[in-house]
Amino acid sequence: MLVPRRCLLAAATIAALGCGKGPEAPHGAPVLLQVLWEVKGVPTRIWSREADAGVATTVPPQGTRVDFVFDRRLDGARIEDSIDDMPEPKANPPITTSWANMDTVMSTPPFAANVLYNSLPNWGPDTTYAFLTPLLAGFPADTAVTFNLDPNGLTSVYGEPMDGPTAITVNTGPFTVVLPNSSMPAPTSYRVPIVFSTRAPRDQTLKPFIHVLAGIVPLPFDLKNDNGDTTLVYIIPTAPGCEAWPASTELTIFADQGLPDAFGRPLVMPVAGRFTTSSIGGCGGNDAGTGDAGSSDAADGGVSDAAPADAAPDDAPQSN
Repeated sequence: MLVPRRCLLAAATIAALGCGKGPEAPHGAPVLLQVLWEVKGVPTRIWSREADAGVATTVPPQGTRVDFVFDRRLDGARIEDSIDDMPEPKANPPITTSWANMDTVMSTPPFAANVLYNSLPNWGPDTTYAFLTPLLAGFPADTAVTFNLDPNGLTSVYGEPMDGPTAITVNTGPFTVVLPNSSMPAPTSYRVPIVFSTRAPRDQTLKPFIHVLAGIVPLPFDLKNDNGDTTLVYIIPTAPGCEAWPASTELTIFADQGLPDAFGRPLVMPVAGRFTTSSIGGCGGNDAGTGDAGSSDAADGGVSDAAPADAAPDDAPQSN
């Protein structure tokens, strides 16, 4: 939740100085101390000014935020705008993201990120930080991602440009997909999770690469993206007249080599998973449908951007 700037400044002043009058901000170039890659709130240091500090050279591609920590206050007006006393990202932020072949290795919708500023000392005494947040979490896998810093946009309150590198690069890990493997019975309404290591596509491109089989019989299904987690896609049964998996049946799921992530990176090796359905409910083996899961007989099956995706049931088997 965005907090009015006057509240942030007041909180910073109270925390640092109590009720007394505080000194003016010190002169000098803001020193970039460290950069942290966050995945769902868990930070990993990817750059540090200290040569002996531990830094990760490879990070999960599912980045949700990147923090750039400085040793003093910055001129927040150069980083973000203020509309009705609320911070708003600038159209041309002082931190941007790039990678090789970005014109061709790009997601739909295209990668975009907001850059904002926090004047509170969350990373140590006197520190402040700018942070970059993708609008949809995730970066291309197996890629050298570079963050470009504009010293004239990252300055002290007196306009002194930052002291630090103007480009910081980190490598993202490989593209992987995880399918459930469990001997625990799952309900016949089970929405099978496909867990991506980065952002998943949101269109029909996945359908030809996914297969669900009862023995050698292909079953019809649809795909839906999770409404809150960009790495999750669910396989949903769509048997004609009974939208459930056959009861008391072991089902096998295959993700083919070449299955793409949101940025078009292909899966290098095929992946398989399996689960067994409960004896309660379901359509029965003969009612599940025998049409090819990728054919037009298997319902209309596209991923709908408009329809919310339900989470898998609590009693469903978990992904490995």
